[in-house]
This record gives sequence, C-alpha cells and structure tokens, in this order.
Amino acid sequence: MSSIEPAAQVDFVYDASFYFEDLPSRSNDQGLDEPHLRPAWYITARAPVPFSEDVFWNVLERWILEAPSIIPPIAKVEILHDYTQQGDDDHGSVASSYTSSDLAQLLVETSTDNSKNNSNSNPFRTIRRRLLPKRANKDPVMEEQLFFVRSSQGSSSNGSSSRSHAVFAPIVRSSTSPSPSSSHSDRTESNEGNQSQEHDLNRDFMTQAKSLLPFYYPKVRGFRYGYGADPEEAPEDRDDHDHDHDGEGESDGCFEYKDEEEKEVEIEKQDGTKAAGKVKAMSKRLGWITLELFLAGDEGEFTEKMQYAFKELFKKLYKWGVNTTKGFTKSRVQHDIMVPKELYLATYARLKETHAQRWVQSWPEKTDPTKFVFEDIAIASWLVALWELERTGQRSDLDNDDNKNAIEQGQVQEDDINGCKKRKRESQKQTFVDLGCGNGLLTHILNQEGHKGIGIDIVARKVWDIYGPGTSLEAKTVIPNETVFNNVDWIIGNHADELAPWIPIIAARSKPLTRFAVIPCCFFDLNGSRHQFPKGAPEGKYKAYQEYISGIITDTCGYDLQTEILRIPSTKNVALVGMIRKRKRGGDSSSSSSINDDGTDGEDGVEDRSMEKRIHALVQKSGVFVARVSDKDKQALQKSKQAAKLLAREADSPLVVTQQP
Repeated sequence: MSSIEPAAQVDFVYDASFYFEDLPSRSNDQGLDEPHLRPAWYITARAPVPFSEDVFWNVLERWILEAPSIIPPIAKVEILHDYTQQGDDDHGSVASSYTSSDLAQLLVETSTDNSKNNSNSNPFRTIRRRLLPKRANKDPVMEEQLFFVRSSQGSSSNGSSSRSHAVFAPIVRSSTSPSPSSSHSDRTESNEGNQSQEHDLNRDFMTQAKSLLPFYYPKVRGFRYGYGADPEEAPEDRDDHDHDHDGEGESDGCFEYKDEEEKEVEIEKQDGTKAAGKVKAMSKRLGWITLELFLAGDEGEFTEKMQYAFKELFKKLYKWGVNTTKGFTKSRVQHDIMVPKELYLATYARLKETHAQRWVQSWPEKTDPTKFVFEDIAIASWLVALWELERTGQRSDLDNDDNKNAIEQGQVQEDDINGCKKRKRESQKQTFVDLGCGNGLLTHILNQEGHKGIGIDIVARKVWDIYGPGTSLEAKTVIPNETVFNNVDWIIGNHADELAPWIPIIAARSKPLTRFAVIPCCFFDLNGSRHQFPKGAPEGKYKAYQEYISGIITDTCGYDLQTEILRIPSTKNVALVGMIRKRKRGGDSSSSSSINDDGTDGEDGVEDRSMEKRIHALVQKSGVFVARVSDKDKQALQKSKQAAKLLAREADSPLVVTQQP
C-alpha cells in the first residue's frame, strides 16, 4: 500500500480552438439585404478554463481601466459613463449611438452556432469609455461601449447553466447616424419606422469604421467575451478537431489534462521501505470562455495579423483568469514617480516621430535597431522631460539650505548659485556628460534637443560618423578614480558597464550641484572586474546589484536616492538618480557654519572630508581599477601576436640554398 502526500495545485493547460474559417467574408459591393448578411454573433474561439465566473468578471473589471496593459498602443482610458443596475432607461440612454434594433442584436444571448434561443438580456452594467492613443498626432481618439450581461440559457441535468458576456462595441458616428444628443426614445421611433434606413446605417457603419477607427482596433461592429459554467457534458463539439487549434491539451472533446511538471513525493512500498517517487495530478475544468464577433459579412478578409491579435487577446483573458485563481497578479511596478506619465508620453511621441524611422532604416551597426534605437529614444525622452521640470522649478534644488551652507562653507561661490537661478529663469538647458555612451544615439538626441554635452566611450562606433558636427563624441579610456567633471550639470551612465558604480563617486567629487542618473546593466565592481555576489540573492542578481550601487550612492557619497522604473524595452530598466546631497549637522541646521571661530573647519567641511575617506576606503577595499581593453584593441593585439609568432617561425627555419646547375 503506498502513501502519497496530496499533490499540489497544478497548472491548467491552455487549449483553445479557433473558427476564423467559419466567419462570413463578403466584399462591400454585395448587398446587405440578403438574410445571411444581417449582423449576427459568430463564435470565433473557445477554450476550457479552471476558473469560475466570478474570476471572469474580476478580470474584465480590471480590463476596463487597464487597457494599456492589454493593447499597448493605448496610452490612457477615460470613463465617460458607468451605470450599474440602473434599469433599462439608464442603460439605454448611455447607448445613444445605437438604434433599438442594433442594441437588441448586440445583447442577444446566442450566436450562430446555437440559435435555438435568441432572447435578449438586459445588461447589469453599461460603460462608455474613451481610448486615448500614445501617438496622439497619428491615431484618432475613439469611444467604446461596453455591456456586461449575465443570463441563463439552456439547461442540464443539474439545472440551468449560466451564460455571461462582456460586449465591446466601437462608437462610429456617420452622417446618417442619430445625433448623440438625441434621446433614446426619439431614436427608437425613427428607426423602428424605417427598416431600410437601418440597413443603410449598417452599411455606412462599416464604411466609416474602416476609415475612422485606429489601426489597433478590430474593424468589426462588436466583439464579446463569454463565460459558460461547465455542465456535466462538454459544449457541442462542432467537429472542432478540424479547426485551428492553439494549445497543448488533447483535442478529444473531453479536455482532460495532466500537469507537465511532476511532483516528487515520498512513496511507501509494500515492504515498509520508502523511496522517492513522482505523481501527476489531474486538473479540473470549471467552465468555458468564448470569443464571438458581431458580423454582417462586409468586414472583408480576416487577415493573419487580425487573427493573431484576437488570439493574443483571448490567451491573455485565459492567463489573467488562471493567475487570479492562483492569487497571483502581475507585479505592477510604480512608474512615473519623477516625471508625470503625460509629459513623458508626449515627449516620447515627439522624439520618436523625429528620430525613429531615420535611424531604424539606416542603422549601420550590427546591433538590432528595433531595440537600441527605441530604447535610447525612451531614455532621452525621460531625461528631457525630467530636465524640463527641473528648469521650470518643479524639481529645483537651488533654493534649499544645502546650497546656503555650501556658500558659507566656501565649496561654491554665491555667484554660481545665482548663475544657476538665472539659468533656470532663462530656461537655459542643462549640460551633461554621457559616460559609456556606446553608439552615441542618446548623446545625439540630447544634443539635438539643445543640451550641450559630450558622450565618451572607450572606442568609436561606425554610426558616430553619421551624426554630424552637432553631436559631441569622444573615444578615450576613463580612469574613474582620477576623473571629475566641474563643467557639467548631469553625469549619465546608461548601461555604462564598469563605470556604473563609479558615477555617483565622480558626481560627488565634481562641483557640489552635479547630479547623476545611472541605469545599471552588467554587474561590475569598482575595480573593473565582475561583481561578486554574496551567497544567496533571493530577489535576483539585478536587484542585488541595484542595492550595491544604492549603497554607494547613499552611504558612501551622501546623496538622497531617487529611483525611477523607466518605460523602455529592456528588463534592465531601473534608473538610480542623485539630485540632492545630504549634509549631516548637529543641532539646529540654521545655526551651523562652515568655519568655526577658531579657524577650524565647520561640520560641513568635516562631513565632506568624511565622505572622501569613505570613498577612499571603499576603493582600497575593491582594489585598483583596471580599465577594460576594447574589442578593437583586443583584435589589434591578437593580430600583432600572430604576426610576431610568424616572424619567429621564419627566423627559426633553416635557410635552403639552391645550387646552380
């Protein structure tokens, strides 16, 4: 007799079937008076799920406001109306862009695969929202109507099986459409009295939709996600073995799944001994999700791109439901702490319009332009927006007590502070140095935006020659322990490799108002070698390396650390920023002075010397910095060694003397 401990919760296998080949497809010149061309719901996808209807609605609730997470081209969602359990009149007044017949068809319970019961259900929630695109200068703003419907359909041996739908319908106004300001009753009377106008409206709807809807929105009259509780038997199979199948499960109609990962358990054998063993646990299906499209046949061909988009959305619905069941929600890091989202997105859209197409098409490097070009544009957008806030005083550190004490201490002249204030008033743009600039595109964009600065890297790149004289780039080796920059406002380290941990130190040793932003990537120590992590990094090496550099920023260099999670196409997207230097003072800071009555240094001077001692101790502990040899120099060195070996062989070879006949 074996004793096996209970198996853990197992992952349900995604197994969806799609029916795009069954959808109607007609050209626009074919009439809509044919019965089969009247708008109707067509089943498009179906998949078994291990979550309940409550989870389904929980996911849809999140999707209302988190549209940018579902459809990346969307920047923001505005809720215009949200009516819950208000009655027919309230829901109808919100659906002002629909005739009574259109609304009835949108809310019909069944689709073309099950037309036994075509009764309508009233929505228990009606939402109207506005979708704002990221590319505001290219893509139109659109409005969308959402209906949440819960109904009962059919029956099983266990009683009625519930059927729920979330209907999404685009708002497209045409010249023949009723005015949005007209009342629901007025529209009902006008459209019920004129059936031919309704057909014209249907044709006009799709014509307008194809020209007015943004590229990312499907050109259909509507689509809906459905949930059906699982009866004793599976839904009608519709011979789905011959349809497009997307998933890892068995397409045998019963949809029984086993977990891919086996769980190790201790098994007791008949002789009483115990041995390690593995078991598999069966998953449990609780219901089905569906995707249906509201079509009339004039939508045209469903391209592979459109099919892919619907498949991805359907899979997201499944995954979000499964993760919600497990109690897992995707970690939503807090973006836009230092720069408001609206300002960043507007800056990014402008810089992308200016630089993206040119450099993606003419990129001379071997690296992937679709990654590096957009990443540098995104980082430049964040810096430009941050510096704009700094210039306008929303992030000004020029009037704080630290600067007053810096003047008293003699670290900085009052004229320098006044010069900074004057630059702020005159909106003079910040200067910078970009250490480890690589391809130099970030430096180029910042120069193009009017920020004077230079990019430095150990070796030049091909693309440097293309930027032109307006971009300042220099190829040289930086010895960080001997480097300061007293003529720049900001020091940037975007994936600066071995210079990354040095950037706060260089900034602290430069002029008192020097700020910095470092985006760590590869893990290097202060001595230029790979950083050695202590045993056990439970949150991952990247997080541990951030903490290592953060310690240098705060404990060693005395900066107030600010952190921003950047919106860039990279997993290494954390910016560590130092804008304010901390100063330790005893007692009342307003009474502290930099020089005591006996002529000795004040507390601020002692603190700065203490900071330098901390830096020196840290550098001594890490060892002497050894500059990295560039790939170009490595190749040259290798060639010279090969040439030396060849010469040595020739020198050791005996001379062959040829005798004349």
